[in-house]
Amino acid sequence: MEDINDEIVDLLTQVLGKSKKYYESRGQISFNCPECDEGRNKGNLEVNINLGVYKCWSCGDMNDMHGPLGKLFDRYGNKKQKKLYQVLRPEEVKKNEIKKVVVKLPEGYTKFSDSNPRFIPHREAYNYLINRGITDDLIEKYSIGYCATGDHAYRVVVPSYNKDGVLNFYVARSWLPKTKAKYRNPEAPKDQIIFGEDKIDWSKDIYLCEGVFDSFFLPNPLVLLGKHLSDLAFQTIYEKAQGNLIICLDGDAWKDAQKIYNTLNGGRLSGKIKILKLPVDKDVAELKGSIEEYYYNMKY
Repeated sequence: MEDINDEIVDLLTQVLGKSKKYYESRGQISFNCPECDEGRNKGNLEVNINLGVYKCWSCGDMNDMHGPLGKLFDRYGNKKQKKLYQVLRPEEVKKNEIKKVVVKLPEGYTKFSDSNPRFIPHREAYNYLINRGITDDLIEKYSIGYCATGDHAYRVVVPSYNKDGVLNFYVARSWLPKTKAKYRNPEAPKDQIIFGEDKIDWSKDIYLCEGVFDSFFLPNPLVLLGKHLSDLAFQTIYEKAQGNLIICLDGDAWKDAQKIYNTLNGGRLSGKIKILKLPVDKDVAELKGSIEEYYYNMKY
């Protein structure tokens, strides 16, 4: 992969001239934009070799300077360079196919607002949420419900919707004190969705956290559904995020948080990344959002 990337970098250099910055670990490289730079040496055109995409952060929309990397070669490369890129580009970029899975809310899902408060499962689920510090406003905002029957019985359910308001995932958490599997989620690839994307304000600071219960205590969360940053999450953040990015993983995931920091802290996001260094035995949900004292701006 590295050898192929080196060849692609050489090919890009032939087409666009000398690069400005190259973050080899994530395949991110910048050039002066052939459309808008006009000798100013700004380096606004950024390419991600691993993802096979490019964008100029100055004239991307105005001059249609964004899209798949093959489009860039089609626009500025000669016949030989175009053909060579088709041979070199990674297989995952060639395929560029995401298996679409239709997600449906689990059988028996009921919103609290549509349920009888005297119904025993309603009371048990509601008390579980309240004991975790989740308020009525949060329950309503995130359409939190519960299941009393079916495969997801005795679980609270938190749905996720994409930017168009279409259901793309959910998290179902058991409220029973003793259960073999605390979580039961849909059979859908979580690395191919942005959880709760419909509620993310890309113009404001964004808080990256592991789980949905952490997100309830953060002002503008992006839930990673784990300790790692998917390619889709990286690409979406890189394209859309305008404010700072605060990484809020659990205290025992410091090394994972550092990896995410190093992945994001480059190109147009340089200097915009902060990281929380929580006590090893704490997570954001336990702190109930009181996290300012744990901000840590890493410097190298």
